[in-house]
Amino acid sequence: MSENDPNSSRSHKLLHEPMTHFVVLAALLFGVYGVSSLGGGELLEVRRQDIDARIFMQELSTGRELTQEERDGITALYIEEQILVREAVRLELDNDARIHDMLAQKMRHVLSGDVIQPDEAELRAYYDANRDRYTSLETVSVTELVFDIRDDPAEEALAMLAAGGEPEEVLALEPGTDSPLPRVNRLDLMNIFSDEFADRVFAAQTNDWVGPFVSNRGQHWLRVTERAEAELAEFEEIVDRVRLDWIATEEDRLLQIEVDRLWDDYVIVIND
Repeated sequence: MSENDPNSSRSHKLLHEPMTHFVVLAALLFGVYGVSSLGGGELLEVRRQDIDARIFMQELSTGRELTQEERDGITALYIEEQILVREAVRLELDNDARIHDMLAQKMRHVLSGDVIQPDEAELRAYYDANRDRYTSLETVSVTELVFDIRDDPAEEALAMLAAGGEPEEVLALEPGTDSPLPRVNRLDLMNIFSDEFADRVFAAQTNDWVGPFVSNRGQHWLRVTERAEAELAEFEEIVDRVRLDWIATEEDRLLQIEVDRLWDDYVIVIND
């Protein structure tokens, strides 16, 4: 047959058509099933749209159209996964606490999936009912002075601290370091130092040195240089955050309704 033979050209194009590959693959799958059925094999049905979804997501992530070979590979991998899942269930490998956690979490997403978007009136009502959530904590900016020693510093240095001296003046009398801690709240200081020391710092007057707090670094002294009172954020500034919080709360509410309904469908028996 010559190269210019139209029948040869049509056959060549047909072999490279994606539909031809799919038909051949489907025939192979059904052929395999036919052979396995003769040996008592179990029917495994797969949906084409599930495979197409896998292919679509892969093309979306790579930003290009997949080759037919890549599509066939994804199809084969999906079928392999379904076989492995079927076998895992047969061996009762799904009876595992971690698998149960994942399935339960998946069901929570399914049951709470009907949440609609709130309107502005609902968002403002949620904002007003949860003002504490959107109110910033009181903060202070402090200067931290750390002496290199853990014992009492020189008497002259203590006197300078009591007089509200500047860090460089105090460090000229007792070696150490100083650094700023900008806009820290009470919880921040509790985590860094202790609850009692954090309370003392917040109760102190501006520019008064508070200390000592002893750590493995040395002896710490703090001086408040600036204060910022607790402040409620304006609704317009955080409307996106309010929307996300509203949706999360509504999802939890719907989820609990559905879970409570499911409880009614079961008779619970706890065996000793």
